[in-house]
Amino acid sequence: MKMHQRFLSIAFLLLVFIYSSLGLAATQTCDSYASLKRMEGQVQLVKVNSPFPVRNPELPYALCTGDLVQTVSKAQALIAHVGGEVVLAENSRLEVLDVDSLSLAEGAALFQISQREGHRFIAKTPLIVIGVKGTEFLVSSQTERNDVALFKGSVAVERQDGQEMAYYRTKPVSEMSFQEYSEYQQKSFTKYKSDLNQAFNDYKEQQMAEFQAYVAGVDLKAGRQLTLSGDSVKPEAVDVPISKTVEKLQQQLTSWLQ
Repeated sequence: MKMHQRFLSIAFLLLVFIYSSLGLAATQTCDSYASLKRMEGQVQLVKVNSPFPVRNPELPYALCTGDLVQTVSKAQALIAHVGGEVVLAENSRLEVLDVDSLSLAEGAALFQISQREGHRFIAKTPLIVIGVKGTEFLVSSQTERNDVALFKGSVAVERQDGQEMAYYRTKPVSEMSFQEYSEYQQKSFTKYKSDLNQAFNDYKEQQMAEFQAYVAGVDLKAGRQLTLSGDSVKPEAVDVPISKTVEKLQQQLTSWLQ
């Protein structure tokens, strides 16, 4: 009987400790540079100092440095940052870094960044660093490749490891020879007829791209999309017009910025 009572007492104290810890984690304050403003579907928040995810947060919810926002399938989230706003697509994970930067660990996100005097916003992925001065762009982070599509403004893109990349750029039709244009049209017709996948689209674009130089960084132009390989031995960056798939995703995510 005494052992049973002792066990209950220990269990009670343990529960009190756990709930107290959760309460402290929930009420902790920090220098917040961002907040979760809106969410749809299952969105998980992981606080930097807590092993437990925050469920059903009251919005807007302040985010501290090191906090993670993660979406699952058919979920989206709108994060307000002092540098601008970010719409996180489904199956994505975003980390708050500091007053000037965010990190997309995986998935895709649409960034709408405002110009601030004396500040240069930085968007990161495990592979690349994107320097921004005020713009709208979409980033997709996958293990084998990263894509950066610039809709307006300007960004500079470089690798996290500082390696130089073989930079390729597609030619506009006005600069193609007749033979190149014929090959391009033939490949386009083949794609339309066969409904080929994204991997072949990338291959097709690379076939029509010309090697420019080995570069440490690329200044991307509006209306262009940069695909960077995850290869650490022979890294490449291919500069092409923004794809229809990316345009569709941008339109979907932009509706959250209205």
